[in-house]
Amino acid sequence: MARPFHLEVVTPTHKLYDEDADMVVVRTVTGDEAYLFDHIHTNAIIGQGLLKIRSEAHGMQVAECDGGFVKVNEAGVMIVTKSAEWKTDLEED
Repeated sequence: MARPFHLEVVTPTHKLYDEDADMVVVRTVTGDEAYLFDHIHTNAIIGQGLLKIRSEAHGMQVAECDGGFVKVNEAGVMIVTKSAEWKTDLEED
């Protein structure tokens, strides 16, 4: 299993996720990007699409996300988005 890092996903109304993860995949305006432990520091603009989080505690979780940004640094990964809700059925449209 990959080495975990801290992941925080926040919206104006709630925190969707605030714990360790092994990997996160987010849809940026230039395409999907995956982040793992010790990723190079970066910032990116998020588009509308799926947010995929893999952790040892929860396995793979999928949420729908609508715009915002992602910031990656030594503290972990922070995703700030206009809205994010867990997707209950894993079938992608």
